[in-house]
Amino acid sequence: MIEPSSDGSEFSRGYQQALDDFGISQLRSKIRSYSDSDFDALRMQLKQKELNRLAAHLIEELVANLKGSLIASYLNTLRKAGDSSKPWAIVRILPNAQNHTVSRFCNRQDADDHLRALRRFVRSGIFEIAFDRAGDPELD
Repeated sequence: MIEPSSDGSEFSRGYQQALDDFGISQLRSKIRSYSDSDFDALRMQLKQKELNRLAAHLIEELVANLKGSLIASYLNTLRKAGDSSKPWAIVRILPNAQNHTVSRFCNRQDADDHLRALRRFVRSGIFEIAFDRAGDPELD
């Protein structure tokens, strides 16, 4: 991932906007502050080049491991456009590319908390979080 210098030019601003629009800035920010039992980004003192390469590698891994059932599940959730004031949905992945929206939330943190509880108590279920931007004029 090559980044232009931050010279304030229209190209530089457009490049940064594209990174923001496609969630790459958010991914890099998450990696920069990520910590669990296997990895602590702050302790590792990641350099910008390493951070960019990690983000690119994670995107490559995601692309390599896409599953039709997960894509169909997200698409189905988007098409079932529920309450747009609660865009975060927990979806249970069912056989044959089917899914069921379990619940909806106003913010990602609440969805993450609920997902952790679901995974703890419903071990046989496959659950994912989807962001449903239904009603967003940019998607119409």
